[in-house]
Amino acid sequence: MCPICCTLLLIAGFLVLVYVFLTWNFDYWRKRGIETAESWPFVGSFPSMFTKKRNVAYDIDDIYQQYKETDNMVGVFTTRRPQLLVLCPEYINKIYASDFRCFRDNERGNFVDKKVDKILGNNPFVLKGDEWKERRAEITPGLSLNRVKAVYPVSQSVCKQFVEYIRRQQRMANSEGLDAKRLSLCYTTEVVSDCVLGISAQSFTDTPTPLLAVIQRVFNSSFKFILYGVLANIWPPIRRFYSLPLFNKEAEEFFFDLMGRCIALRREKVEQQRDDFLNYMLQLQEKKGLADSELTAHTMTFLTDGFETTALVLSHTLLMLARHPEQQQKVRDEIGKAELSFEQLTELPYLEACIHETLRLFSPQLTARKLVTEPYEFANKNGSFLRLHPGDVVIIPVNSLHHDPQYYENPHMFKPERFLEANGGVKKYRDLGVYLPFGNGPRICPGIRFALTQLKAALVEIVRNFEISVNSKTRSDNRLSDTFYWATLKGGIWLEFMERYSNEMIAAAQLTSSSFASALASGCVMCPISTALFSIAAILALIYVFLTWNFSYWKKRGIPTAKSWPFVGSFPSIFTQKRNVVYDMDEIYEQYKNTDSIVGVFQTRIPQLMVTTPEYAHKVFVSDFRSFHDNEMAKFTDTKKDPILSNNPFILTGEAWKERRAEVTPGLSANRVKAAYPVSQRVCKKFVEYIKRQSLMAASHGLNAKDICLCYTTEVISDCVLGISAQSFTDNPTPMVGMTKRVFEQSFGFIFYTVVANLWPPITKLFSVSLFAKDVAEFFYDIMRKCIQVRRESPAAQQRDDFLNYMLQLQEKKGLDALELTSHTMTFLTDGFETTAQVLTHTLLFLARNPEEQRKLREEVGTAELSFEQISELPFTEACIHETLRIFPPGLAARKVVTEPYEIANKNGVSVKLNPGDVVIVPINALHNDPQYYEDPQSFKPERFLDGGAKKYRDQGVYFGFGDGPRICPGMRFSLTQIKAALVEIVRNFDIKVNPKTRKDNIIDDTYFMAALKGGVWLDFVERK
Repeated sequence: MCPICCTLLLIAGFLVLVYVFLTWNFDYWRKRGIETAESWPFVGSFPSMFTKKRNVAYDIDDIYQQYKETDNMVGVFTTRRPQLLVLCPEYINKIYASDFRCFRDNERGNFVDKKVDKILGNNPFVLKGDEWKERRAEITPGLSLNRVKAVYPVSQSVCKQFVEYIRRQQRMANSEGLDAKRLSLCYTTEVVSDCVLGISAQSFTDTPTPLLAVIQRVFNSSFKFILYGVLANIWPPIRRFYSLPLFNKEAEEFFFDLMGRCIALRREKVEQQRDDFLNYMLQLQEKKGLADSELTAHTMTFLTDGFETTALVLSHTLLMLARHPEQQQKVRDEIGKAELSFEQLTELPYLEACIHETLRLFSPQLTARKLVTEPYEFANKNGSFLRLHPGDVVIIPVNSLHHDPQYYENPHMFKPERFLEANGGVKKYRDLGVYLPFGNGPRICPGIRFALTQLKAALVEIVRNFEISVNSKTRSDNRLSDTFYWATLKGGIWLEFMERYSNEMIAAAQLTSSSFASALASGCVMCPISTALFSIAAILALIYVFLTWNFSYWKKRGIPTAKSWPFVGSFPSIFTQKRNVVYDMDEIYEQYKNTDSIVGVFQTRIPQLMVTTPEYAHKVFVSDFRSFHDNEMAKFTDTKKDPILSNNPFILTGEAWKERRAEVTPGLSANRVKAAYPVSQRVCKKFVEYIKRQSLMAASHGLNAKDICLCYTTEVISDCVLGISAQSFTDNPTPMVGMTKRVFEQSFGFIFYTVVANLWPPITKLFSVSLFAKDVAEFFYDIMRKCIQVRRESPAAQQRDDFLNYMLQLQEKKGLDALELTSHTMTFLTDGFETTAQVLTHTLLFLARNPEEQRKLREEVGTAELSFEQISELPFTEACIHETLRIFPPGLAARKVVTEPYEIANKNGVSVKLNPGDVVIVPINALHNDPQYYEDPQSFKPERFLDGGAKKYRDQGVYFGFGDGPRICPGMRFSLTQIKAALVEIVRNFDIKVNPKTRKDNIIDDTYFMAALKGGVWLDFVERK
């Protein structure tokens, strides 16, 4: 026989053996006279466990529906292991309650090794034999009614913070909606941490502790853990020599370290003793002589259970109330307006019914798998009997029972009334064996009382303060997520939280609405259908003509025109948000750059001209600057409504920008930047210590580089410019960091306003929208007023040769009023926070991605303290910054307004005359990434910018990191100094590495108006010895 034939025969033989091994016992149940669900090799009866096309609960539902009328039980296979699916509620009730002794263990206990997974291994849900009983008896008193009542004031305090957090998040989200699961997890993390451990997780701040991230990682379905479960079912002996923890080593170490600190703190500070769960556990430790590891495992079991399950129930209850405004109003009527005592909270039958109905629809456990612990005999409907033996597994289809129309009329509908006492309440369905969200019998969830209290407390405050509605991103059915092992809505839950108005305002609005409707009904005559259709068609035609009539504007002038669409013009990504709009510009640039110097585009319906040659880009910025000295953003800014932005040199037009720049520039001279350099050095030292602390807490999760860089820029600029500390590196930062983020988060209202203004320019004369929200502007004005007052009152502070001191001198010299002084200073301050943070973030990213360049930079900075003159002479460091600015320029495109008539010629000799008010676009990102000017443009090669490279590329018209010409960024010198000072200290103290959460390409964020890496920049900082 030839070698190939032998090989094929061996492969075929091996496959036959594998097939036989996987299927040989598929007749197990038939031999015992039990119906068997259809099964397949390797996947058994539940193929969705592997295909992930739908949640595995739906496989169980299909089997349940197929056999429930004819059988009390049906045989199934998990991979190749026979298990019994129980279909009859009577038997299910026996398994949980009356015959509990025969089914007291949960199957999950088979897959958990206490030595490998100390937290999960000590969970009462997992423990087996008498051990679970002992552990439950130890834990249950810590969750007594009195202890839950004792921490209720803590819950109320957290709920108030939660409401404020939702308000802030809703303002920032605009029409995007809020992720209810994320919100709820922030709440449960905060309330459970405070009630159980007496600590704050800072979940409602801009700088939460790593606790929230670690929790999310633990409960995201682990592929390795699922694979281990599959292999253990295929070949059970694997459990004897190998075990895989749900809590990986890093998560376990984090929780044990956290618990160790909390225990030490509680023991040290006797005055902080509270009658809470941790206090009870410390008493139990003394009484039973528990080791610290046992105490930690006990407490973390309850803590981690409480985070995720309670968050899921809360998010889905909010979803159901949002979908059903009538039920939401009933809850609102029940809770009233007054503060509720603990006793009153426990007596809210309708609210509790809403929670139970949510638990029915989205049960935390979709199925229960119980181990047979004593021989047991089942009787089927056909009279046959089946004897089970210890070690066999029975499956309870919780989700199927909860959705069976035999027990629940219209089971997919949200009807809280089912669970009211008048209709039998929860007890009725639990006694029937068809309601099991928390389990039942002796092993019912021990934390049910605590969880319900936290849920009700949160719902009371949310429903009282907001009208909850469903965002369009949320699906309208109850489809379960394909992969998550708990019940959660597929695609996530996105909700809107609208601040509630007074009853008087609502009544007035209803009266006006009804009056208007009556008048309309009495005065209008129904039009024939044909007339109505014709009118609609005519209106649509007029709208279409209005939006597209000038799409021939550039063609009439002999200029090629990019493809354009009604309403969106040439840049559809402004609306689709599927990618950053700069990629629309890049595509137009690539299409026309070889054949044309200019190409016509449309901003909605307004014609604008994009230049595609570096020569014209250079002329616009430099040589012909007088014809293009204004920026388009000025059109959308009102000096009265937005005094901060309107006083920005980038926005000012005509001679005003020139005067303002002449006033501001001396405050940023080399001498003043040098004078502030010792402040920068001091802040950099604090920054390094801050990174060390954050890295210790983050472990393998990495640090959000943008967040830590914004902390740095907020601190260093606040100190250098105003002489104050923003406390950015502490656990209690001032609100400045949060306010800074809000300034630069893209406002849907502002974007929509610019779109409308481009569709119909006269609106800018009638109405304007501020980029700075009112409370943000007021915050910065208030802080500026306080800083000025302190500076004037303190002779010592007046000696600082900084920007604020210069502005106070300028005020005296030019007679500026307080508003002008504040606007001048805040312009520089707010600009510096974000742009400097973005550049520093991405420079760190590229150094992390390129260890060789990081090493070169480290060699350049050396180990000695650097003077201002020395830090100014770091060519490789500066080259790294410029290369970063090339790949991620703060301004992705420049839109310049024509201020004098200007004639521009195309490559084919055709010229077009531009008039004042026309707009020219310079595609900065496209020029920065053109391989014609930069070899391998997506690669980080700082060497390009050595030996005068920045000037060379700037003179060519292909580098605009800080802009160019007379309106080049006035704060460039100051910004470069702060970036270099930070890089010197970071590179000197850390090896910077890319965390796996960071993407490998340079894709720009879809929505952010500055260049920022999509998905964020996550880095690891390894301390250098």
